[in-house]
Amino acid sequence: MALAATARGATLQATATASVTDHAVLRLEAANDGDAPVADVIPQVVYQGREEYGAALASLPAGARHVWTFDLPPPAEPGAVAAMFRVTYTEPNGHRTSIPAVASVETPGLLAVPEVRATLTVSPVTRFGHGAVVLENPTPAPVYGRVIVALPGGLTIEPESQPASVAAQGRSEVPIVVQNEGAAPGSSAPMFALFDYVADGRRHLSLASAAATLDTGHAAASPLLVGAAALGLALALLGVAWRRAGRRVAEARNGASRGARDA
Repeated sequence: MALAATARGATLQATATASVTDHAVLRLEAANDGDAPVADVIPQVVYQGREEYGAALASLPAGARHVWTFDLPPPAEPGAVAAMFRVTYTEPNGHRTSIPAVASVETPGLLAVPEVRATLTVSPVTRFGHGAVVLENPTPAPVYGRVIVALPGGLTIEPESQPASVAAQGRSEVPIVVQNEGAAPGSSAPMFALFDYVADGRRHLSLASAAATLDTGHAAASPLLVGAAALGLALALLGVAWRRAGRRVAEARNGASRGARDA
């Protein structure tokens, strides 16, 4: 799966594929479809708990493309597992960033079966962006697994992985909140959601993608920060009320003392 990342004169696209025989051949292609070069391009793949890097490129000119291949072991168990790629590079203005790509690495020769379908949506990101991973299960049995989100450089999410389930022939929605920690306003980059689960004695992988667009509008406040601000205001008002009540009590006591002395 692939989407393009666009930022200030450069348009970088990463595409990942996999083929499996007695070993897995993972192929990653980076293409600069923009009108300016990108520099210091470094490819990375995380697959079955191992991390591999390809040869770095000093520069990828406008209109150029490059392919890296990774020769790795086949899936350790029957089914499909994810190979998660990241291409890190420097934009024409010197900003360092990265884009993800994902390939499904599948055991050859398995019969096709109905699988959970995943879709991903996300709102334009200011300081935060809200989205959801929707899971649809066409099978007659409930499914339990994990949702994993892969983001471009400058965006973060907590947690990156979380448990998820979907009822038999049902639908479920996993909400996500994306935080901007350095992505450039006005840029766009790909993000991916993966649903990894086991059913029918084998592993399954459902993939979904969307473009994360960085809004140029005013930053939205985090719901947590809004809640903290409201709590702070409530405590401040409570403090004012306590001080006023304290003054009224003191005044009442003073009045009572004066009355006692006059008597």
